[in-house]
Amino acid sequence: MGSVYGSSSKGPVRPAFTLIELLVVIAIIALLVGILLPSLSSARNQAKAVVCMSSLRQLGVQLAIYQNKFDHLPPVRLKESPVGGTMETYYHKIAGYEFRRAKPRWQWFLTEEIGPVVDPDRYPTEDAFNDAMVIDNDYFECPSLSGFTNDVRNGAFGYNGTYLGNSRTNDRGTGWIRWPVNESRISNPGGTIAIADSRGGAMPHGNHSYWLDPPKKAKYGDADNPGEDFGPNGTSELEELGHSPIEARHSNRGNVLFLDGHAKPMSLEAAGYHVDSEGQAVPIEEIDPTLAHNKLWAGTGRDDLPGEYVQP
Repeated sequence: MGSVYGSSSKGPVRPAFTLIELLVVIAIIALLVGILLPSLSSARNQAKAVVCMSSLRQLGVQLAIYQNKFDHLPPVRLKESPVGGTMETYYHKIAGYEFRRAKPRWQWFLTEEIGPVVDPDRYPTEDAFNDAMVIDNDYFECPSLSGFTNDVRNGAFGYNGTYLGNSRTNDRGTGWIRWPVNESRISNPGGTIAIADSRGGAMPHGNHSYWLDPPKKAKYGDADNPGEDFGPNGTSELEELGHSPIEARHSNRGNVLFLDGHAKPMSLEAAGYHVDSEGQAVPIEEIDPTLAHNKLWAGTGRDDLPGEYVQP
């Protein structure tokens, strides 16, 4: 007697999926993808944050090496150096290379063990090298950023130059505002922010992010000429917002390196900033000064505003 499925020599013929069954399978697959994609995206972002944190810790090692070698912290940017009672353009010699970098930012002082920020071998002349801004060194990059942010001036990380290395010349032209800074001026290294994810003076990122601003405005000078500013150029048009705070680019946290070498993710509020309804750090001149503090920036654990160091 023949099979109810027919009698093909190739075996019984099975019925195909119906259209409804096929649509159900597609719907289940789409549902699973929708559930898994956020998890995969979160894992990818977390991996980027881990790489960023690892780079910061390596910069912390270089910071300690520099401090032990020279007995002070690096300048945020050294444009001029006193020579014979005058201020002349400063050049930093790159270890192992013929070229020097003019007016170097803080990154260049941490490169002895990890290599230069910008590869001199890519440039035929010293002038071309000094004009080059694209970072070639992965330690100074964050995988959560891309494009123009791979830049010495507008890069991933900023330095607490206001307290640790304000190497602008003072109004009298006799020295620097707050540099060099040695260990004797830092009583709380474990509670002092050194380097962190930096936003720069524009959103979502950019414009002089190499200088990391504390929550409160910097003040310096003497009683007759106190001066005050944020960021590398105060209120210049390039900065737009006039404020370069920590950038909370990793799940509403910013990776932060402290002077004792430990690093951790922090919210803007935990770092002392006042945050508006859109989650942006608000410059202190726009708000009640009691809403923000510089306790994690000053080196003392207190909410001290930076005054000018009188050079010996």
